[in-house]
Order: sequence, then C-alpha cells, then structure tokens
Amino acid sequence: MRSARWLLHLPEELKANDLDSTYDSLVTLWTSGIRDYHSLLSDYLTGNSIFVAAMGFLLARQPATILFSILIIILCLFGMLMSLQMAIVLGRFSNQNFIWEWRLRGIEQSGSWHKPKLFVDLHRYRDQHMPLELPGCDPPTVSPTWAIRQHRQWWARREISFPLFFGIVYGLFLLWGVSQLLP
Repeated sequence: MRSARWLLHLPEELKANDLDSTYDSLVTLWTSGIRDYHSLLSDYLTGNSIFVAAMGFLLARQPATILFSILIIILCLFGMLMSLQMAIVLGRFSNQNFIWEWRLRGIEQSGSWHKPKLFVDLHRYRDQHMPLELPGCDPPTVSPTWAIRQHRQWWARREISFPLFFGIVYGLFLLWGVSQLLP
C-alpha cells in the first residue's frame, strides 16, 4: 500500500475515488483474513482432536505396552508442537485482521468519508462495549451482550484458549506416558 501523503496533493474528486478503492481493497483483505482465520482454526481443531482421539484409543488398549507408551509420548510431543504452531499462526492472523480493521476505521474517521461507518460502529460495539443506535431499526438500540463483553478477554481468545486447552491435554497424556516407562 502507498503512503497516504500523496493524497494531500490530489483534487478532492480523485482523493474520494482513491479512498473508495483503498477502502474496498481493505474490506476484501479483512473479509478474506477472517475467512482464513476461521478455516485455520477449524483445521487445527480437527487435527488436534484426531491426535487426542488416537491417544485415547491407544490408552484404551489393555494392557498398555511400552511400545504404545512411547507412541503416546511421540504423539504428545507432536501435539504440543501443533498447539504452539496453532497459537502462533492464529495470533498472527488475528493481529493481521486487527490491522486491516484499524486501517478501515481510520478511513471512516477521515473528514472525507461520508458513507456509513461500519467498522467504527463495530469497534464501538465489540471493543468499547457501547450500544449502537439506529432509530429506524427494530429495536432502535442494540446493547452488547455478555458474550461480546467477554470476547476480548485473554482467556476467551481462541488463539490462546484452544492451544492452552490442547497443551494441557497433551501434557497430561505425556505425564501418563512417562509414568508408564519409569519403574
């Protein structure tokens, strides 16, 4: 993306057209980033669930042999690496989507933006927990729910909570596997 300085030297009509084009490009980036984030989240959840199910299946075998204990330990180590990767990748996508949204709010807050301020409203509603008002709608005011107020808490962030959950599960399986190997 080009710097916004060059906009200062253009006629108002060209500035508005380029601002619309930049806004449309950023909306496309934001929506594709949100889609990719959720697609990756789904893939990581599926992969981690398969690992956990495989380890549970191996644990259900009676009697537990040294070979299966070693296999569980190996799966745990790969699972922990996958959880770490999940946290890094989802955190990166989350931050990238935040940047696109931040830039969109900047465009909407500029003096030359005369269209609806969707991302400013989204930020006020989701992050600042302020109700949205639009007199022609039914209901005219929408207040943030409990889920919206909790959405940005550290423990509710998917790039933190899911890797932490799976990391704990893998850690417990790892402890079990190591305890089976030690006399």
